[in-house]
Order: sequence, then C-alpha cells, then structure tokens
Amino acid sequence: MEEKRLEIRMLGTFSLNYGGKEIVIDRNTVSKTTQLLQMLALYGQEGISKAGLIDALYGRESVENKNGSLNNTIFRLRKQLKTAGLPDSQYICIRNGMCTWDKEIPLWVDVGEFQKLAKKGQQAEGQEQIDIWSKTVACYTGEFLPNMIGEDWVTVENVRCRDLYAQCVQKLCEYNMEREHYEETLRVATAAASIYPFENWQLWQIDSLIAMSRYQEAMEIYEKATKMAQDELGLPPSPEMLKRFQAMGEHVSQTAEVTEDIRKRLDEKDHIEGAYYCSFPGFVDIYHVFRRMMERNGTAAYIMLCTLKQISSSEAPVRSDMESKHREASEKLAEAIRSSLRRGDFYTRYSYTQYLILFSDIRMEHCKIVSDRIQKRFEQKIAGEYRVDFDVTFIEGTDKKES
Repeated sequence: MEEKRLEIRMLGTFSLNYGGKEIVIDRNTVSKTTQLLQMLALYGQEGISKAGLIDALYGRESVENKNGSLNNTIFRLRKQLKTAGLPDSQYICIRNGMCTWDKEIPLWVDVGEFQKLAKKGQQAEGQEQIDIWSKTVACYTGEFLPNMIGEDWVTVENVRCRDLYAQCVQKLCEYNMEREHYEETLRVATAAASIYPFENWQLWQIDSLIAMSRYQEAMEIYEKATKMAQDELGLPPSPEMLKRFQAMGEHVSQTAEVTEDIRKRLDEKDHIEGAYYCSFPGFVDIYHVFRRMMERNGTAAYIMLCTLKQISSSEAPVRSDMESKHREASEKLAEAIRSSLRRGDFYTRYSYTQYLILFSDIRMEHCKIVSDRIQKRFEQKIAGEYRVDFDVTFIEGTDKKES
C-alpha cells in the first residue's frame, strides 16, 4: 500500500492534498498559520530559524511580543492540521532555534521539486541536462504564490523561481532551435508566454513558426503580443518584434495565391466613421508613404502629438502604470480623436499617455481647429479631471505648400 503524504502546491496556486484528498486548513489563504505552513514546506528539512519566521510574519507589524505571537501561530497550525485529518504529530519540530517539518509525515512540495530539478540540471551535461531541464519547466505551472506577492518573503522567492525558470526555458529554446526541433521550441515557449506574457517569450514562438513556414500563425501571435503590450503597459513594439513583423509580412504576402484573396485581406472589415486607427508599425509605414508622395506632388502633411494630462496632479503627464480611471480617460481621448478627424486621416496610440495623428492636405491653421474640436469632445466625455496638450510638427518638405 502506497504511503500517504502531504502534497503542497504553490506554483500558480496554493492547495493541500493528503492521501489523494484535498484539505483546507484555513479559509483565509494569507493567514499567519497558512504562511507558516508555506514557509515550513518551502525550507523542508533544511529548516528556517524562528528569527526568520518572526521577521517574515511580523517584521512590518507593531507586535509587542513577536516570539509569543509566533508560538501562538505554531499552536494554531498544529491544531488545524490535526482537525484537517493528518495523523497525530507535532508537525513542526523546533531544535536549537530552527523549525522544520516533522519527517514522520512524508511531504512533497512542487516548488521544492522544481528547484531540485533546476539545480540538478545545472550540474548535468549534454542530453542529460536537456532532459532534466525539460522536466523542470514541465514542473513549473505558474508563479510562486501569485496571490500573495505583497508579502516580502513571497516576492523574494517568486523572483528566484522566475529566474530559474527563465534560464531553463532559454536554454531549451536555444537547444531545440539549433537542432531544428521547432515543435518542441513552440511548445516550451508557448507555456512560458502564458505564464509571463511580457517577457518576450513570443519571439521564440514566432521564430519557430516562421521556421515551419506557418507565417499566419506567427503573425497572429505578433498581433496579440503587441496589442497586449500597448493595452497593459502602453509600450510600442520592441525592435526585435518589428524585425519579426517585417519578415512575416514578406512571407504572408507571398502565400496569397489569387488576387481576390488579396483584395479580401486588404478590405476593411467594418465601415467606421472618422479617422483610421492603425498599429504603430502601420503608422510608421504610412508616414513613409506620405514622405514619398510629397516628393512627387508637394502634398502638405503634419504630425500632431496629443498628450493626456491630469489636471488634479498639477497637469503632470499620466503615468504608464495607469489606474482604471486613467485607462478610461485614454480610451475617451481615442474616441474624441477618431470622431473629430476625417476618414482620410490616420492616428495611432504611441503610449497610454500619447496619440499620434497624421494629417494630409491641410493647412496649419486648420490643425488648431481640429485640436480645439478634439479637446471639446474629450471634455464632454471626461469632465474636469483631465486635459490634452497638442504639439503640431511639419513633415519635412511640406512648408513649401504654406504660401
């Protein structure tokens, strides 16, 4: 008969299982008793000092007798574990100021398994190292205690686990790409991107798909990743992403087999009134096209930069780590821009705080009329808290039109 053990999972979630049955010791997942159990599980038979536990649990609190508080927490945890159905035990052994889990009750911890495999992989070589690292990344099902990241001890361990995971993923992707194991590269990078969507693991996804000539799938990953970076962080595509975009664009265009298919791809899916919104890379391409057109026919063109500012903060620019109300203000500004411009004008979001507009065949005085219109419509949507600053620049060579 298989020996019962207490299984504790802390990667991506927190759960307890004893003898195949899920147990709960405390409905409050951030309670002191829960954190005490988590730290005992994390440090295993190596143990953690009472001083370390006191600092982690009560370091930021005004507790008069911290040692007494820890003793009370240990007492409560022992009682909760017994009530949950574990065999009679002290559960927590204290010797010479060190606290360890009672080895009489077998314990398996996912983060401990992950760290053990990562360390073993660092010491191995060749194919054995790759096999171990494959097991290591498979063990990593999410960030360490993501719902408790506000606790200092959790943050430290979270970063440590993230860095170990990143090292393993990087090495695996490099190894598999060199040996043309593209499907395995895609699988590993996809798992990493789902856990850390802002760590550029999508680059490995795109590279592996390009290597397999699956350009449309690669383009979809690019579009999703760049949209997420803009929506959540207010960041334009990185230079590395733009390189992939250019490479994919060439191949996607080459795979269109008939003119009708190309035309359908080019057509707008919906008829939207007002200016045309495009991604930042698309805006750059349009800008280049206008520069070339001006060389031929002298069409006047201007760039307008619209910057969102918060009046209540001495008109300081809104930060990129925006709160929900700031996000709403940014979206309302986008609506005001779109509805205030002609269908032949183009705009893009450069960051959460800034939008760029490209005007063609227009005079400077008309730009002021447009900015006033945008400001008015924006103020109708967001009253009192925000304003917009406008900066208009000639596109080089257009001033000859201003006679």
